[in-house]
Amino acid sequence: MEHAVAGTGTKKVLLVDDEAFNFDLLKLALPAPHYQLSYVALGQAALTQIHEEKPDLVLLDILMPGLTGIDLCILLKHNPLTADIPVIMLSGLDSPADVRAATAAGALGLIAKPFSAREISWQIEQLAGWC
Repeated sequence: MEHAVAGTGTKKVLLVDDEAFNFDLLKLALPAPHYQLSYVALGQAALTQIHEEKPDLVLLDILMPGLTGIDLCILLKHNPLTADIPVIMLSGLDSPADVRAATAAGALGLIAKPFSAREISWQIEQLAGWC
């Protein structure tokens, strides 16, 4: 699966979060035309969207009803069709144990909520290696 790389066009980013206002903030942080953003509220629905869209990056909220972000990340990383898609976790939980759980599941890292548009933009670019 090919993904956009630094300096080579629009990057597709999928946000999976049961709090829709985080998508509004993400639209400010990662503006078009450099980023193509999409949103889904639940982990189970995200599986379908990830297979259809083939995003360059998935941002996952850890605490969601049903399939959690940790569970979804593990599923993605164990599937050969999605294993190479970078994942970054988002959470109001940011203890060292939470960070370890996110990275053990296969995420590049964890960005703590709440966050500002500038802060999340910088952290995404750093963690995804897009800077």
